[in-house]
Order: sequence, then C-alpha cells, then structure tokens
Amino acid sequence: TTLFRSENGIYFDVDYINGQKTGYFLDQKYNRAAAGRLAHGRRVLDCFTHTGSFALNAAKGGAAHVTAVDVSESAVEMARANAERNCVSDVMDCVAANVFDLLPRLQKGQYDFIILDPPAFTKSRQTTRRAMAGYKEINYRAMRLLPRGGYLATCSCSHFATEELFRKMLRDAAHDAGVQLRQIEARQQAADHPILWGVEETSYLKFYLFQVV
Repeated sequence: TTLFRSENGIYFDVDYINGQKTGYFLDQKYNRAAAGRLAHGRRVLDCFTHTGSFALNAAKGGAAHVTAVDVSESAVEMARANAERNCVSDVMDCVAANVFDLLPRLQKGQYDFIILDPPAFTKSRQTTRRAMAGYKEINYRAMRLLPRGGYLATCSCSHFATEELFRKMLRDAAHDAGVQLRQIEARQQAADHPILWGVEETSYLKFYLFQVV
C-alpha cells in the first residue's frame, strides 16, 4: 500500500491506499521548497504536518531543529519513518497532538519559524464563517508565539476561503496579535494543478511567507 516518492531531493513513503486522498499533497511542492530555503539555522514548528513534507524540507534546508505536529498517530508514524529515511531524525521530532490545543501551551520565542498547512476547514459556503474563525485562531496564536523577526508560512487549500477572505483574516489576526506582517512571498499551487479562469474551484491554494515585525 506504499510507494516511494522523491521531491526536492527528499524521499517519502506514501500510503496511496489508506492515506488521506492520494496520501501526499503534490500541489505544495514548490511552496515546500520555498519554506525550506527560509529554514536554515531556525527552530521550526510544522503544524498539520501530515507525513512530514514541510518539516522534511525545513530539515533538509538546514533548520537547527524541527518539530512536526499532526493529530493523526499514523501520519506521525510515517513522518517519523520519513525523517529516518532522509537521515534527519537528529534534528526532527514528530509529535501527535491537536494543533488548536498545542499552540496556546507553547512559549513565545520557542520557535522562530512556524508553518501552518491545515486541511480545508470548509468545503461549503455554509461553513465558511466558522472556518475563517479557525484559520484566524491558529494564525493569531502563531503570530503571538513568534519573536520579532520570526517567520510564518501560512496557507489555505479551500476555494471557499477566498483570497479576499484569507487576506482579511490575516490582517485581523495580525492586528489582534499586535504585530506587523512583512510579506516575503505570495504563492499558489504548482503548475500541474492549473488554474482555469472561469472555473473558480481551480483557484484554491493560498500560500504566504511572512516575517513578523
């Protein structure tokens, strides 16, 4: 039920039978590489890690330490195995925890780069308001935790959480956290997930890299 995949020079064991959707999220390939380039020398927290894809890119990018968190025990086990496969277990810890519960318990400055790659919090227009509250909660918490000059990677894969709604949520979270955001990059899905103008569902992935100042 597994196969090996190489991405950005990293090898992953992918469960394509029992894993979530295809077992691996191909649309974030270049966004993971962008996050990896920022990770050198930093203490990284990768939230909603699934099987460790962002965390491994950060570790391979030279992070001082990476903590990869997911609520799924089986996903964390695969992330741990992927860390061993890529010889980064010495700098990468994998933790099974609910991110919403974990973030309020962490200390400010414990990490200087936080990655938020949550699943789609909404798959319908009816639940969009509740979903945006969830996005705001995790982004607010991350912004509060980061030291001045720290980095935040944040994204949404739901097309119902539109670009306008997502940007407003980020502005509101930054205001409530008492920080300013310096945008480094704004990205979308990889080109093999094409955006068709006139088909709004194809424009779904929002990905931002910020410095918190």
